[in-house]
Amino acid sequence: MNLPDRILIRKLAVVLVIKLLVLVGLWWGFVREERVVVSPETAAAQMLDSRPAKISNSVQE
Repeated sequence: MNLPDRILIRKLAVVLVIKLLVLVGLWWGFVREERVVVSPETAAAQMLDSRPAKISNSVQE
């Protein structure tokens, strides 16, 4: 591997680390405390529902 390739790989690694740190920071600041409570009955009813999913008119052709 020549020098330009190593520099490119190093720059990409730095960018990926910074991106990961930003994503973790955003998650830590905004999402960490959010909780969704789902009862087993509600989950089972949703999963076992035999009706077809509704398609909105804007998606249908």
